[in-house]
Amino acid sequence: MEGDGKSSVLLQPEAERLVEELRLMTIEEVGTPAWTKQHQTLEKLNMQAQICVMNQADEFVVEALIDHEKITLLVQDLLITEAWKDKVLPLVQDELAGGHYVKLYLIMYHEAIVLGLLEKAFFTSTAVAAGGDVLVELADYCYRRAVYLNNVDPDTIEPEHMSKENLKEEIMNQTDVERVEEQKIKIDYGAGIASLTLLRFLAENAKDMPVSVLSRMLNEQDVLQVVIPLMDHAPWKRTRKGKVEKYSDGKWTEVSPDDFHRLSKTEAQVWLLINSLLLDGECRRRYEWTEQRKQTVMRLSKFFNELVIDQLPVLQDLRRMVETLAFQAPPNSTDAKSIVIEQLPEIRARLLKSDWKAIAKAFRDRQIKQTPQELQAEMSDLASMYDMLNIEEFMEDPKCSVCGAPAEKRCSKCKLEWYCSRKCQVSAWKAHKPLCDTLCSLPSNCPPAAPAGGAAGMAAGISEISNAPEAKSPVPSSPSPKIQMLD
Repeated sequence: MEGDGKSSVLLQPEAERLVEELRLMTIEEVGTPAWTKQHQTLEKLNMQAQICVMNQADEFVVEALIDHEKITLLVQDLLITEAWKDKVLPLVQDELAGGHYVKLYLIMYHEAIVLGLLEKAFFTSTAVAAGGDVLVELADYCYRRAVYLNNVDPDTIEPEHMSKENLKEEIMNQTDVERVEEQKIKIDYGAGIASLTLLRFLAENAKDMPVSVLSRMLNEQDVLQVVIPLMDHAPWKRTRKGKVEKYSDGKWTEVSPDDFHRLSKTEAQVWLLINSLLLDGECRRRYEWTEQRKQTVMRLSKFFNELVIDQLPVLQDLRRMVETLAFQAPPNSTDAKSIVIEQLPEIRARLLKSDWKAIAKAFRDRQIKQTPQELQAEMSDLASMYDMLNIEEFMEDPKCSVCGAPAEKRCSKCKLEWYCSRKCQVSAWKAHKPLCDTLCSLPSNCPPAAPAGGAAGMAAGISEISNAPEAKSPVPSSPSPKIQMLD
């Protein structure tokens, strides 16, 4: 790649081959070596698809997914992962959260990878059309996630920043199950936000979807009545210690007072989704208006202002339409009463009839029988894959934990604290040492919590495990404040 573009992790022929080799895994295969291998393949494809977007290059990964008819496979894979998290994870986490934390996290994180690929693919109408009848399953999935967002408290997604002394105490007191559940909450939240984007792409490409899918979205699910309340609830915004934070691009970012009214990407996606549901020709023809639906839509009027319109001029017509609802009837739906064969989410219905106890037992037995050498080999394989992906290219430049300057060095023990110079590390060692010792004394197969959907955090944790000695004893505390630097 030229200029400042990110370097590729896959060439087009290799991506084509990997896509062609994808196969639908059953829910019984989740966590097996074959499943783990395909998980790595999807991670590579997702990363390369992201690179293509960032470099504004040919999106050959998306084209391959369409050409080889793998869009429906991704949707089914998403449903399988969701069902496994909801039904199997609660049955195995008490026993496996300690010794097999990474495998449990890997399966939960798989949902984020599949969603990432679908987001990039559905930017094109061809991919939406390729979804065919399976789109009813995806629409149902996104609907469930939108309902979840209406009930989630954004303050519970990540713990508030605390002093290092309190963080040490929390790490020591947090159980293995609590660590797994904390990651599940963050991944579920990220999945909810991603689902809003997918709903937007479905609505924008309504003409390319089966009529039964669109009818279910608009009338049976009534997505509008779920999405509009999100504007009031605003689960992508919170206040911490008097400062406003917004969730965008997979992380919470503090918003300065000058940028408070600037729309985040998440807010923009919701506006564009509502705009399509109300103004798209296909949607207007099939939406059945009632007085309750009219009143809900009219609630949007309080969110319109010149700053919003300046950022999204496309909302002008939506604003005019909402304002006219106050004194005239909503537009008539011309096709709402036409006969449509209702399509039901059969794939999820079949999944929910699975023998969850048997699936959980087979998964638990498989993990327990895994030898330390096999676990080490699996983690080494994953670590090599993340090393190949050059994850650090996608990470924000680290800042010195002492002075905030750009940092190039970090503690070689815990590998979490960054410093710009030896001087800053020496000055911070006395305060950092207790936390460092605590982190290093955690079981070797329980890496520090990784961010939801964060390949960088996942790579760091797996790398630690793959390089850790087989001994189970904790890392001893340093007898003196010896400073270790890692360039």
